[in-house]
Amino acid sequence: MNEFLSHALNPIILIYVVSAMLALGLGQTVGQIVEPLRNIRITVSAVVASYVILPLLAALSAWVFGLEPALRYGLVLMSMAAGAEVGPLLTANSNANVRLSGGILVMSIGITIFYLPVMLGVLLPDVHFDVKHLLLKLFLTIIAPLLIGLFIKSRFEKFAGAAAKHLHAISRIFVVLLTVVVLLLYYERIIGLIGTGAILAALVSVVGGFGIGYALGWPERGTRLAMGYMHGARNASVAVMVAADVFRDQPNAMLMIATVVVLILGILIPLSFLCKIREVQA
Repeated sequence: MNEFLSHALNPIILIYVVSAMLALGLGQTVGQIVEPLRNIRITVSAVVASYVILPLLAALSAWVFGLEPALRYGLVLMSMAAGAEVGPLLTANSNANVRLSGGILVMSIGITIFYLPVMLGVLLPDVHFDVKHLLLKLFLTIIAPLLIGLFIKSRFEKFAGAAAKHLHAISRIFVVLLTVVVLLLYYERIIGLIGTGAILAALVSVVGGFGIGYALGWPERGTRLAMGYMHGARNASVAVMVAADVFRDQPNAMLMIATVVVLILGILIPLSFLCKIREVQA
């Protein structure tokens, strides 16, 4: 059973990522994506939080809780990844600023494509991996579907609108499948982490990420929630693809990513409904 689930994991991630990024491109124009990012304070805050504060928080948490190297690599890798594709969905659940979350998602993915390979080389000089292969893999699975979606949206708007609805549905189905597969594959090992400090370190990263984003998004509540979700939920799809290349001989790195994913879904999905903004206040 586990062997089947292990083989199914990568195709599920691939379909989820491609469908989510294609749907994002089909559902918005370039102008709609860029418009929320014209708020310089919010944009700079998002970049600094994603690529300076959150990795430092993860590294500090790993040190405080004494995580072994592979678990530390997984936690820091998750913190350096872009905001998650599920971020705009969480934002929509709260009736918050969906366009901002979509803009941050596109911007952070664009940065992450180049940031991750470079920073991994700097922070982990002893870990050898093919940077060009990693860049190509990230580009083909994340950037290319987004660009294709934006192109179709600009030329065939009616078709794009109809296709986006179906692709959003597909991405939702596959994020559920991804959650189920991750739980079935890793639940015993995640339970085994109780008492090691790994779960507490992951909890600090998720809750701390949401809190940092929420604080930086003031004063509007819709903006604060969008920033909170996009910094609390990190991009497991990117992290998994990178870990499969870079840490293939250190399975605990993937275990830590799975632990963070479970906490993201278990905490932020219920929170997105509890923090729902009334329509009259939006």
